[in-house]
Amino acid sequence: MGTHGQNNPVLAKKLLDSMQNDLRMLSAECKRKHPEVKECAEMVQVKLRTVSAKNEDIIAGLLSMSSDVIQPFVLGCDTKNPKLVPQCLVAVQRMISHEAVSTAAADSIIGMLWRLMEVGMEELKLLQTAILLLTINSVVQHESLAKALVLCFRLHFTKDSTTINTAAAAIKQLVSAIFDRVVIEDKLPTMEPKEPINIEELKAGSKSPPKSLRPCAGDAYLLFQDLCQLVNADQPFWLTGMTEMTRTFGLELLESVLTSYPSTFSQHHEFSFMLKEKVCPLVIKLFSPSLKYRQGLPPAPSPALVEKPYFPIVMRLLRIVAVLIRFYYPLLVTECEIFLSLLVKFLDPEKPIWQRCLSLEVLHKLSVQPGLIKSFCQSYDMKPHSTKIFRDIINALGAFIQSLFMNPLGGPVTQGGVKLPDTQGTPPAIVGGMPVGGGVSPQPAFIYRGVWIPLLTNIPQGQVKAGFLELLDKTEPPAVPDGYGVSLAFRNLMEMTKTVQVLVMGEGEEGELKAKREVDVTESSEEDRQLNIELINSSWCGMLAALSLLLDASTDESATEMILKAQEAYANMCGHLNMATPRDAFITALCKASLPPHYTLTILNSHANSSSGYKVLNRTASQESASDTVERSQVVAIGTALPTASLPAGSHQSQVSLTAKNIQVMRALLSLAHCHGDILGSAWHLVLTTLQHLVWILGLKPSAGGSLKAGQQINDASSSVITTAAMADLPVLSAMLSRLFESSQYLDDVALHHLIDALCKLSSESMELAYNNREPSLFAVAKLLESGLVNLGRVEVLWRPVAAHLLEDIVLSSLWDLAIKGTTYSFDSGSSKNNQLPPVQLQALLHVVGSGSEMTKLKII
Repeated sequence: MGTHGQNNPVLAKKLLDSMQNDLRMLSAECKRKHPEVKECAEMVQVKLRTVSAKNEDIIAGLLSMSSDVIQPFVLGCDTKNPKLVPQCLVAVQRMISHEAVSTAAADSIIGMLWRLMEVGMEELKLLQTAILLLTINSVVQHESLAKALVLCFRLHFTKDSTTINTAAAAIKQLVSAIFDRVVIEDKLPTMEPKEPINIEELKAGSKSPPKSLRPCAGDAYLLFQDLCQLVNADQPFWLTGMTEMTRTFGLELLESVLTSYPSTFSQHHEFSFMLKEKVCPLVIKLFSPSLKYRQGLPPAPSPALVEKPYFPIVMRLLRIVAVLIRFYYPLLVTECEIFLSLLVKFLDPEKPIWQRCLSLEVLHKLSVQPGLIKSFCQSYDMKPHSTKIFRDIINALGAFIQSLFMNPLGGPVTQGGVKLPDTQGTPPAIVGGMPVGGGVSPQPAFIYRGVWIPLLTNIPQGQVKAGFLELLDKTEPPAVPDGYGVSLAFRNLMEMTKTVQVLVMGEGEEGELKAKREVDVTESSEEDRQLNIELINSSWCGMLAALSLLLDASTDESATEMILKAQEAYANMCGHLNMATPRDAFITALCKASLPPHYTLTILNSHANSSSGYKVLNRTASQESASDTVERSQVVAIGTALPTASLPAGSHQSQVSLTAKNIQVMRALLSLAHCHGDILGSAWHLVLTTLQHLVWILGLKPSAGGSLKAGQQINDASSSVITTAAMADLPVLSAMLSRLFESSQYLDDVALHHLIDALCKLSSESMELAYNNREPSLFAVAKLLESGLVNLGRVEVLWRPVAAHLLEDIVLSSLWDLAIKGTTYSFDSGSSKNNQLPPVQLQALLHVVGSGSEMTKLKII
């Protein structure tokens, strides 16, 4: 290790001079009171004079006689003279730091330090000396090493706070140094045959290391074994002389070893055995109070009182659990299943809120690691008789969020029967979605069923850093800030979505998601495909329920945007994997969120009901009032509902409101259709039906070429009321709609067929309304025109459905007054074979249908 003076003659000479000087001073000080020390010092002075004469390498010469050289200083310390002891310790430290101390000399020094420790002298200097002795090289091993460690532990439990803190730091440093030796030892080649491992010996525990380990690994093994013993309140085997130990400090030491030396545990079976047989059962046993305890409920009748969970222990155990899962998962698949189930259990409503938050923090650390999430899914969810761990985690996050909204005001009762502060706060005074008061910017929050919970934006996106898991100095559970739990659970869901997206869709070089449109997912191995399907199957129900609730409750534009992106990501992944039910469920949720509350749209309800087994927290009239909706988002448009066949005549006259959030969701829906049109399939009908209704409420009307513009009807006499903010949005939405259909030229033939089929269906529905003398929507016809014009190059794909629909329903029935005044189009039926009209004539036909508002003269020849 260090080589302060070994190869440097100048430094070695300097050391020799300093030693002579120290001995002269010691001799002078002890002349009267301690003649034996004076005598010993003078003898060593004589010996030192010969060192430089006899040895070229002064340090090597000192090393060989170091037991003699340190003797006067050891005797000096044994005098317990307050003036001599510090001087002697400085001299000893000087020899140690120049690596001029042999194993025998080190043993003498440790004995001397022990005697000083027992009388409580120079405690800080003792610790300094011990650290130097154990870290500068490996001369101290085995029993001496154990004794030096025990000395530091004993100093950690003295009365003086400075000594206690210094000793704690010294122990942590020494534990690391002992494991660092193993890392170095493992790199050194060895010719010795390896002894077989004796499992029974390992189980029993011993003060001798396993014969299968080399010396440094043997010491580290005995140290780790004893830390487990001490935390379990058992007697140590190797660290003899320990008088006391706290469980919290022991857990911290175990955690620091497990965090820093995973390679030691994976390389040596003896260490991994200890992990499985000692550490995991210990952690599970210590969690017992947390599992049995149920807050606010009368204790179950039992002979023993239920022990309350103790924050410092629970927090340290959860830190260890996080380390075990993150670094040792392959070694501990079965144990990790138990730990993950515990984390889920800790989210239950009857657990103290601080414990639930700690569990969320650990889950957050795991959620950002795609490799781990993949392993959970493979090891548990995909196995027939295993716990569906990944599914349980997602469901528990959603249930946790829901429980905070459903919790009756007043919150749970603390252990002592004192009422806890409410877990939900009081919203600021809000009018039209904006807080009232000078210079107040609205705080991001969630509102649901009258419960207002702030969203804390200072929780970092990546690792949650300044959380409860870091409060190592606290003995009482911290007060949980309003909104902390919901904010953590929200971040967890966002990270989980990103992680699943990385696993299913792959990740680009810069960490950006690659669009895998050109890659058919079925090309990847069947195993990967099955994993991807399981990732979605395990998570989509819980994710949809949680995201729908959060979307409903969100009052913050950027939080809403994150939720919408997550829903879009899931819809896209489901589409890529040809999983129509979950895809349609996510799309239905987006469609519902874009429309006014309680808006009657049969298609959405039928889709929601057909999606097997998923439960979304939908808004119902009994649950919320109009003011709830206004609190969440400002109303920006008022219009009339689009007539549909299922609506009784006259009911479409009633006014409906669109909020800023509805418009935001509409944009997300347009983005989903634009970016992922190739995976929508039959869901195109859902998306386009919803867009048609939104366009109608906003008063957008078809114009030349099929684009939609704000109609002239928005005036004083009109039933539509559009705010200035929304008026600015209308041209943007109109352009997005046009871009959506213009980009249909990039869809493959199958996707284009789905789009055209959906538009034809919509158009037919509109015509049925026209039969009943209701004003129909021209959305579908206008968008057929737009889509047809950009896809003329592959007219054969769309001609058959479009021609069949238009000729039958529009031209032959003469249902609508749609044409350009005085224009006659003639189609020579002789040139038509199986409705395959030439592109020019198709273009003409589409232009007729999609423009103007007066009667056309169509002559069928």
